[in-house]
Amino acid sequence: MTALRKILVVDDDPVVGKSFDQVLTNKGYEVVMAHNAAEALERMRKSEYDVVYTDIRMPGMDGLELAEKVKARRPWTPVVIVTGHGTVDNERRAMDAGVTAFLHKPLSPEMIEDSATEALQQGTAAGATGASGGRGGAVEPAPVAVEAITPCVKAA
Repeated sequence: MTALRKILVVDDDPVVGKSFDQVLTNKGYEVVMAHNAAEALERMRKSEYDVVYTDIRMPGMDGLELAEKVKARRPWTPVVIVTGHGTVDNERRAMDAGVTAFLHKPLSPEMIEDSATEALQQGTAAGATGASGGRGGAVEPAPVAVEAITPCVKAA
């Protein structure tokens, strides 16, 4: 039996967390919620996650700073930014941090499911490179990360 893929969802809005939980749990993922960035970092100290989704606007540390911290500590972990307040500057900062995708609310169940599938595929490829690639765990962003974000930047 294979282990469930663990997804960390960081958002101060419980409705968003519940949406991710309903969609992804039904697809066989284990979904863990954190209500802010500090809680997310604490959870990441105690457990490994296959993907991290984070809102931008939250009390305390924002989601972009969280994404930067996650990528600095675990560059192989895909991070997906989810926001209703996206700007070109935020998207560029996210891309510079190496995030996998930048999703705009409202999200459909299909967007959640498709983004999880794509992030896990990228994470699997990056994890293989980072784990045995001889680069001290440093993984350069995969080209797909830029392609996933670029259409959003152009449309903004």
